[in-house]
Amino acid sequence: MIKFVCLIGAYLLTTPLASQNINGRIIDEQSQPIPFANVVLLNATDSVFIEGTVTKDDGSFCFITDKEYGILKVSHVGYISRFINVRQKNLGNIQMQLDTLIMNEVFVRGHMPSHRLTSEGVKTNVDNTVLSKLGTGNDVLIHVPGIIQKGESLEVFGKGTPLIYINGRQLRNSAELEQLKSDDIKSIELITNPGAKYDASVRSVVKIHTKPIKGEGFGFNVRSTYGQWENTDLTEQLSWNYRHNRFDMFGTFYYSLDNTNYQNITYTIAKTDTLWEQSFMQNNSIRRQTCRSIVGANYSFIDKSSIGLRYTLTLRPNKISNPTSVGFITANSEEFDNLTNRVNGLTSYRPSHLLNIYYNGKIGTGKIDFDIDYLYDCEHGFTSNNEISTSQDSRIVNAENIKDNKLLASKLAVKLPLIGGDITFGTEYTHTNRKDDYINPEHYVPTSFSVLKESHIAPFVEYNRNILGCSLTAGLRYELVGFDYYENGHWLDEQSRSFSNLFPSFSLTTQLGNVQLQFGYTAETFRPSYQQLSNNVTYGNRFLLQTGNPFLSHEFIHDVSLVCIWNFLQLSVGYNDRRHAIIYWAEQQENNTSVSRISYANIPSLKNFTAQIVVAPKIGIWSPEFNAEMQKQWLTLRTNDCSYRLNSPLFQFSLYNAFDFGHSWVASADMLLSTKGHSENFYSTRNSSSINVSITKSFMKNCLSIRLQFTDILHMDKSGMIMYVDRIETRQFSKRDSRQLLLTLSYKFNQSKTRYKGSGAGNSEKKRL
Repeated sequence: MIKFVCLIGAYLLTTPLASQNINGRIIDEQSQPIPFANVVLLNATDSVFIEGTVTKDDGSFCFITDKEYGILKVSHVGYISRFINVRQKNLGNIQMQLDTLIMNEVFVRGHMPSHRLTSEGVKTNVDNTVLSKLGTGNDVLIHVPGIIQKGESLEVFGKGTPLIYINGRQLRNSAELEQLKSDDIKSIELITNPGAKYDASVRSVVKIHTKPIKGEGFGFNVRSTYGQWENTDLTEQLSWNYRHNRFDMFGTFYYSLDNTNYQNITYTIAKTDTLWEQSFMQNNSIRRQTCRSIVGANYSFIDKSSIGLRYTLTLRPNKISNPTSVGFITANSEEFDNLTNRVNGLTSYRPSHLLNIYYNGKIGTGKIDFDIDYLYDCEHGFTSNNEISTSQDSRIVNAENIKDNKLLASKLAVKLPLIGGDITFGTEYTHTNRKDDYINPEHYVPTSFSVLKESHIAPFVEYNRNILGCSLTAGLRYELVGFDYYENGHWLDEQSRSFSNLFPSFSLTTQLGNVQLQFGYTAETFRPSYQQLSNNVTYGNRFLLQTGNPFLSHEFIHDVSLVCIWNFLQLSVGYNDRRHAIIYWAEQQENNTSVSRISYANIPSLKNFTAQIVVAPKIGIWSPEFNAEMQKQWLTLRTNDCSYRLNSPLFQFSLYNAFDFGHSWVASADMLLSTKGHSENFYSTRNSSSINVSITKSFMKNCLSIRLQFTDILHMDKSGMIMYVDRIETRQFSKRDSRQLLLTLSYKFNQSKTRYKGSGAGNSEKKRL
């Protein structure tokens, strides 16, 4: 912190006294801001360079000069450069014109690149492109370079699951992406090195910006999706909004029915005093239902400050699962036992409550954001495992698990102009109370009553300024965490601990000719989830138990990255070092070596290198996007018996194709492939692929749309892996009912986006729960 303040002070002392500030705003033909345009002041007599900068995200620029007049040159890829005689301080709006070329009898209209760099990450333009016609927010996100779909969730390549924001408000569930229509999205920004204003455990952020607010009165949006193949899935939702002058109310009702089937075959070798070989085949079916209701209100004052609240009530009917497994066990290559496990699982949920209250206002020329969140949810699970043995005693194992979560969080952020740039500072506070009880009346596994409490305070500061054609951002975050662990009503000193860390961040964004460049460094952390910290022992079968590890340490991550964009080409590389990396682990039970206990452990370091290339041209009605991604780790895993070199790279290839046929007809065809390779202490043993197609037709000026989608046509989305741990090697092959035919109908009437600006607090902590 002291070094950061000294740097600012040194810059102040070396900044010359200026006779005038030259400022303005660069906009396009639709009066939209053009970020990252080059603005250079030249001498009026000999065109010698005097001063230069780049525009901010809002298109504005400002620099200091002692020259009374000069020539201002404004340039940006895809636009005709402008030269302006400067004879005043405030130039107002400077409008740029698109560059239009005729080449090889093909009409090419120059425009702002689909992908461009901002001071934080890479922004993808959606408005007025074929992406705006794909259907929903989720359909658009999987076409953003670096974002991939794994099963039902989204991941950022090499960075895991991102935090997703819509107009500054964090998404609590993925259903909101399906609720968001693609033609309402203006742009999507992917941030792979989040700065100090984000929690240090946040490794990637997706910021969705929608089009400007329009309309008064009442409006609504209704959507219905029917999915069928092996099972029937349903999604129903109704969103409404009422606006009058500066006041608006909004709400959403959402219902989903999800039926899932999956199969896996697991083969485990345990090399102890006895050579144990276990082979299990499992079939599982899960039925989930979710009802969610959201209601909120927002009021905007004359000075553009606003205040509002948002309440989310989630009701989940009982979740039913009925896995069945058949196993064959040998000891030193001789038959030991045959097992059949039939499990009846039932999880009931209490209503889940999430309340957000926010204030967004001004402080002179700066602004202030304040959020406070409260979360409560509780679930009660019960399983009955009927285990039939051919050579040992059969048994019935009953288990009851109660999880109760309470979270209170607040966040304050203040943004002020400083020395030609902006400084953002503030603090975030969270307090979590988690009750986790596990009861086994037959005492095959321990019964435990746990309480986990964590308090977390994090002040931060971040400074951003454009200097000599570069956008510089530097930040520092300090996090102080206190963790208390209680078992059966007693505070445990060894599992309870406090720790504090500093997390610096830095990024440099510039443009060399037509090439945009961004270099970034971020110090991050990964905190184990409360499930990973739990001491509960879950019974799988008499040879397999699973538990958490309350002694886990947090990861500390050093992350560097470089991104280059030229025209329709994008290249990014990254390197990170995960200190105290958390991985799956397993050991044999001391008093019975036939029993494997799966848990988690820290290893000293895990280093990763990632590279990605994106090619996204526009060819007539066809908008292809090819992604090639590689991830390579350096890991030598040492066990009691041997060492494993787990260094094979993983590759992922995707080809997204969007076709705009005109007359509101849009189609897509997407192909994805993941190859074999190592990730942590796992080896992917087979290539996995999928092909998805869709066609969408809109009517009534895009108010009504019909979409037909076919996912995983060839049913090739299958996986196989080997897990290496101490004296144990586990192989698994899995497949699920990923093939599905979906029909979606949606209709919107006078729908306008809410002006709600609450961003939420404690967002990373909510994910850990």
